[in-house]
Amino acid sequence: MFVIIAPRVKVFISDAQLSFVREHQHDSFKASQLSPEQAETAKVLADKAILVRKKLDNDVQYALNRRVRFLQNGDKK
Repeated sequence: MFVIIAPRVKVFISDAQLSFVREHQHDSFKASQLSPEQAETAKVLADKAILVRKKLDNDVQYALNRRVRFLQNGDKK
């Protein structure tokens, strides 16, 4: 599925990444609360600008970027 992060800028996310975003879209979460696989997924989504990351003293906090929009029929490349 494609996600629009800015005008004329789309990034592709997999189904596993989409389910992770849907699971954590309503509130912020810390990296210490996640399993190692989920922490890696959160890091990849932050690199793609789907999640925003805030570095704390001894942890990292993630939240969904408010400006992203999900395309309904964005499966085609």
